[in-house]
Amino acid sequence: MSLTELSYYLRKFLPLLIIFVLFFLIIYYSAKLYFIYLEANRPKKIITPTVFGRIEAPIIKNSTSSANFSFVLDNIEGRPVTTTDSAKVYFIPKPATRFGYREKVYLMAKTLGFDVNSVNYKLQDNFVYFQEEGKNLKIDITNYNFTFDSLPNPENLANSQANIPDEKNIIEKATDFLRKINRYPDELIKGTTNIIYVKYNSVFETYTNVNSPKEANLVEVDFFRQYPDEVPVVSPKFFNSQNYVVLMFDQNDYKVVKAQIAHFEKSDSQYDIYPVKSADLAWEEFLQGKGKVVAATIGKKNITIKDMYIAYYDSDEYQSFLQPVYVFLGEDNFVAYLPAITSSWLIEN
Repeated sequence: MSLTELSYYLRKFLPLLIIFVLFFLIIYYSAKLYFIYLEANRPKKIITPTVFGRIEAPIIKNSTSSANFSFVLDNIEGRPVTTTDSAKVYFIPKPATRFGYREKVYLMAKTLGFDVNSVNYKLQDNFVYFQEEGKNLKIDITNYNFTFDSLPNPENLANSQANIPDEKNIIEKATDFLRKINRYPDELIKGTTNIIYVKYNSVFETYTNVNSPKEANLVEVDFFRQYPDEVPVVSPKFFNSQNYVVLMFDQNDYKVVKAQIAHFEKSDSQYDIYPVKSADLAWEEFLQGKGKVVAATIGKKNITIKDMYIAYYDSDEYQSFLQPVYVFLGEDNFVAYLPAITSSWLIEN
């Protein structure tokens, strides 16, 4: 076939080829749109929890009602976005009193610098208290959660400011301490950490977050629970964890100034699946004042919400379930939570 003939046939059949391709694309995308339509209009499967039934709504303390604020949503999508119709709720077994705790609490106190030969503890309910000049230790004998605080020495603070190591060494020192005290839960080992640089004022006895190690004389390492099912975890204060170690450094070693572990192990095998509120309904309830504000700038009442998503609320006090909440993040460090489980399955506090 000559080039002339080839050119002739191309001109003759090209319009037919174009029409065929266009016809195929129309059929293909029409079928695709049809199936999308069917999927969108398919009746949603009714999710019915079968293990726990109705559960208590999460208790979010140290919070105020979202009714005290006015809100505008300004996220990327321009509207509330639903990411899931259901979520797992994990059972948290209640810690039971342990026998033989005396040796354990004395070891913890000794690790924190208490003179256990001369200082006796006080037992009240399920808590052991150690007190020595300038420092206090409280230990829960059911699970060995603890809270420790002490007054940093002003001279040591100045020395610490010049000897803060890199972030890798900071985390190593904090985890080393938790291992020494034998309270480093597996969920925290597998979870995430965050470093906060802190400036302590010994005159006013105040702690202030600063931006760099050059401004700091203390370092806080926060430990967050491992994400269940790759869903984020939030703490009662959001920006800080209830599980933390605050360190002061010198040239060769470190000293723990403050520390706390308030962690309750969930059962990976005991869970139930619950229906989750749509993002539209969550936003409506939030505007109605059902949200719990945990962080806000004093005096600022008109808030622009930049993001909302679902996360697990990790309480610093025992609650029976690890369950999801909607998180609302706004300008000027505004943070609020709203229970995510459908209200008909929640027992309001």
